[in-house]
Amino acid sequence: MGASNRRFLNLSVPLIALALVAGACTGTSDTGDDTAAPATTAAAAAAPETTAPPDEGGPKYGGTLRVALVADTHTLDPAISVSAVTTAVTQHTYDNLLMIQPDLTMKPELATSWEANDDLTSYTFYLREGVTFHNGKDFSAEDVVFTFDRLLDPELDSPLRAILNIITDIVVLDDFTVRFDLDGPNGYFPSYLQKSEARILPANLDLAELVLGAVGTGPFILDEHLPGERITMVRNPNYWEEGKPYVDEIVFLNIPEPAGRVAALLAGDVDLIQHGMAPLSVPEINANPNTHVLVLEGWGWLGLAMDNARPPFDNKLLRQAFQAATDRELVNQVALLGLGAPGYDHPIGTSNAVFAPECAPPPYDPELARSLLAEAGYPDGIDIDLHTADITTGAMDIAVAFKESAEPAGIRVNVVVNPSAGFWDTVWQNETLTIDAWRGADPDQALSEQFHSASPYNAPHYVNTYMDGLIEKAKGQDLAGQKASYAEVQCILIEDVPAIVAAFRPELIAVQNYVNGVSPHPLSWPLFQDAWLDLDN
Repeated sequence: MGASNRRFLNLSVPLIALALVAGACTGTSDTGDDTAAPATTAAAAAAPETTAPPDEGGPKYGGTLRVALVADTHTLDPAISVSAVTTAVTQHTYDNLLMIQPDLTMKPELATSWEANDDLTSYTFYLREGVTFHNGKDFSAEDVVFTFDRLLDPELDSPLRAILNIITDIVVLDDFTVRFDLDGPNGYFPSYLQKSEARILPANLDLAELVLGAVGTGPFILDEHLPGERITMVRNPNYWEEGKPYVDEIVFLNIPEPAGRVAALLAGDVDLIQHGMAPLSVPEINANPNTHVLVLEGWGWLGLAMDNARPPFDNKLLRQAFQAATDRELVNQVALLGLGAPGYDHPIGTSNAVFAPECAPPPYDPELARSLLAEAGYPDGIDIDLHTADITTGAMDIAVAFKESAEPAGIRVNVVVNPSAGFWDTVWQNETLTIDAWRGADPDQALSEQFHSASPYNAPHYVNTYMDGLIEKAKGQDLAGQKASYAEVQCILIEDVPAIVAAFRPELIAVQNYVNGVSPHPLSWPLFQDAWLDLDN
C-alpha cells in the first residue's frame, strides 16, 4: 500500500492531536480526506501539577520509593485483574505497545509508530527492536500475537475482550511488524492498547507465574511479593529507555486504612500515596511542612451500580427515584471536598466534545423521589443496603453522602462496609446496590465496558440492544455523527438510569517534598519510572 492512501501517526505527538482527549486516535491523511476521522476535543485538560526536576539539576539516581497501596490482590495477571495493586505493579514490570502520559502525549513503548488504512479497518504497528524480557527472551511480534490471542480467549474472559472482540485477525508481517484487522471502521482502536490489561507478555511464559509474579519488559523487575504485606521491585538494568528508571527499587506497602496511609506519609514511613487518597486528607497533608498534594481534574467517575436484572432495581421508576434523591453537589463536597465535577449518569464528562448538554438528570428533588417511589410501589419508602469499601478515592464518603441525601426522600440506606481486598471479585456485580468507580476512558471504551450488553463488566447488568448498536455505530463515524450517536446514548442512560454517575473524581497524589518526577494522571495510571528522590535537600 502506497503512502498516498495511508494514515500515519508518530506516537510522540501530543495526545490532543490524536483526539484521545475525546477518545479517539486519528491521524492526518495526505489526501486531505478526514471523513472517517473520529472526534476531537473542544479543549484539552489542564496540564497536571508535577514534581518535575528543577532546571539547575537533573534527576538523581538511587534510593527506594515507598508507595502506600490500599490492598493486596489475588493475582498479578494483567489480563484479568482490574485492581489498583495489579495495575500499579504491572505498570512498572511490563510495557504496553503505547502509553498515554500525564501531559496527554502518547509515548511509544513497545511500538514505535503505527499506521491505519483509509477506512480505519486495519492497523499496522512497527515494533521496538533490541528489547529483552526479564526472563531473557527477545521481544518480537510473536509476543504481541500471544498477548492479544490470550486477551481474546473467551475462557480467560478478560475485561478488555469486550472492546477487543472487533479484531478479526492478527497478522505477523515480520519479526517487528504486526497488523490488526478489524471487523469494521474503528478510529478508537490504538487507544485500547494503553489499557492495563494489554501489557505485553512473553510468548514463552509459564502462565502460573502470573499469579504472584510478573515477567515483562518494564523498567522494574519483580523481586519479592509477600501477599498482604508488600511487593518489591528492583531497577531493570537492561531497560530499553536509556537512563530510566532513576530509583533503585519501588516498594508497594499494603496499608488498607485511609487514615493509616496518611499517618504513614506524615511520619515519613512512605514517600507517596496515589490510589485511595481521600480528598478530606488534602488540608492535613498540605499543612505538613514535609509533604504536599498534587491535584488534577480526573476523567474517572464515582457513583452507584444498581442491579437492573433483579428486584428491586428491575423497576425503572425505582431507579429514577434514586436518581432524583441524589444530591450531586453534596456528593462532590462530602466525598471529594469540592475537587470533583458533577456527573450526569453516564461516563462522558462536560469537557468532552461529544458531551450532550441537552440531556441532564433532574436536579436533586426529594419530593419528586417520594412521588416516584410511590408510583414504583413503595409509598412508605424503602430500606436498602448500600455496599462499599475503601477501594478508591471517595468510595467510602459517597456512601455516607448518598445516605444523607436520600433520607428526606424516604430511601433509608444502610451502609455496609466490606473489606477492600476482594470487593471487586465478591461484592461488586453480586450485591444489588454497590459503590461503583471507574478510571477515565474515551467514550467508546467507557460505554463498551460499562454499559454494553455484551460486556462482562457491565455492573448494572443493563441490556439495551438499541443502545449497543449506537455504541458500535459511533466507532467509525466522523465527529458530527459521533455527536449525534453519543447524544442519544447519553439521553437513554439518563432516562433508564442503569447507574448513578454522581461525580467525576479528581486525581490526587500525596508526596514527600523530596519526591520528584511524578504527577497525577487523568486516567489514574501510576507512572513512577520517571520518579527520583532528592534526599540531599
